[in-house]
Amino acid sequence: MNNHYVPQLTLRKFGDRLCTYNVKAEQYKENVRNDRAFCEKDLYTNEIEDSLNRKIESQFGSLFSNKLGKETGKFELSRKEIQLIKKYLLVSVLRSIDSCNYAAHEQHFYDRLRQYAYWDALLCGESEQKAQEAAQSKEFNPFQEIEIPGETDFDYWMRTLNVILETDGTPQGVLEHPQKTYPAYRWSVVINNGYLAFWDSAFDHDEYVITDVGMTSENEVGWNGITVHNHKKTDYLMYLLVNETNQEAKISIANNLHLHSCFTENFMMFPISARRMIVEIDPFFKFRQMFCKRYPMPPLSYLTKLDNESLFYPNDCRYVLPQNSTRHRYHEDDKYIYEIKKLTSHETQYCNALFLDRIDTVCGFSSLDKAVGSIMLYKKLNEPPFDPRVDYTELYRIIEQRYGGTINV
Repeated sequence: MNNHYVPQLTLRKFGDRLCTYNVKAEQYKENVRNDRAFCEKDLYTNEIEDSLNRKIESQFGSLFSNKLGKETGKFELSRKEIQLIKKYLLVSVLRSIDSCNYAAHEQHFYDRLRQYAYWDALLCGESEQKAQEAAQSKEFNPFQEIEIPGETDFDYWMRTLNVILETDGTPQGVLEHPQKTYPAYRWSVVINNGYLAFWDSAFDHDEYVITDVGMTSENEVGWNGITVHNHKKTDYLMYLLVNETNQEAKISIANNLHLHSCFTENFMMFPISARRMIVEIDPFFKFRQMFCKRYPMPPLSYLTKLDNESLFYPNDCRYVLPQNSTRHRYHEDDKYIYEIKKLTSHETQYCNALFLDRIDTVCGFSSLDKAVGSIMLYKKLNEPPFDPRVDYTELYRIIEQRYGGTINV
């Protein structure tokens, strides 16, 4: 049985026929039926395939048809709809082609955090006892994962997906599942800590590419144009926390630091059609907008290549219950208002370059005509002295034969 690791409901929004490029086989194909693309035989168990259809894809497909795929300006989402979107994004992260090995790697995420906390405490001059106490912090010990005798990496991956599908996808929902896994919990925290945005490609000649790993992200920009280890936002929040004297303000900073600590990257992008994607943005950027009159904030150009303030504006909210500055009080009838943001041609091509940089084996697009600018931008961004993460040499050769030197990026 063929299982799609990119949902067909997404592929259909790229067209009945797709173009694909396999970087390992160096093979470019056109007119690929979407039911034959981004799939693999017996990738999931039958139970997981059925659960994917019943417990997330059908509900998200309905929301897409009625709202996410048809709105063009501003639109409202309920808390329940937002949670459905976030669950869909969470599943997208962990269902992709390379997730079997990835989930097994993530199994030891909290073990590594405990070890780092222990070493950091010793390096800071703490005693052995204090270092042990630091490693036992609840942050690094959210729960004790059960061990199932004879469980393979594939079984563990299926268990991780099943935990997400059988819950609402929130960290609390995952914690309540008897077979919870560390990857299910960790990624539920990441996805639920970010805030949503919707970015459209505004020009007909540029459409989004799609990859086999579910999503891509942007790291912080380094001093020399190379990405760094996402410490700038953390360092800035720590500076504010140390120097702020107002207790209420310190609580707000600490809350944002806690939300940001799991996210760290600037944003994550999930294409849902050839012209629209859902974006999860680091909560730091919401803090940056909300407190820009109180603190001198770092400019966007210091953090990201997308130096466009409007893309990072948080959504508006209409809460049922009265709110205070340090704690939100939620109600199921709260409304969240989103404005669909329009990307310039260069912004779309840059986002696509991030997608092209983060694939396992296959990328795809509705047509080469509408992806060629992005592909050539990726080539330009990786000219010496930089080394590309993914080798598209054969695809560049095909483009050169077809278009010659007529492409501007």
